[in-house]
Amino acid sequence: TIMVSDNTKIGTGLLFLGCVFLFLGVLFLFDSALLALGDLLFLVGLTLTIGVSRTVRFFSRRDRIRGIAAFFGGIFLVMCRW
Repeated sequence: TIMVSDNTKIGTGLLFLGCVFLFLGVLFLFDSALLALGDLLFLVGLTLTIGVSRTVRFFSRRDRIRGIAAFFGGIFLVMCRW
């Protein structure tokens, strides 16, 4: 059997909750509070699931710079409630 660390289990749960809150935010006509909570939970869950160094490496790749800028730009707009 494969042993899964507690951080990975918690991270997977937070990723799931982040996706649920993002879905509910879109379902309720782009409710900014639900979208912001979903964004935060998704990022924290991703970091806990794959680790800090792999998360930083994932978000700092040169070939994905446009997508990463759009991702964080969207998070910034949601946090500003625009």
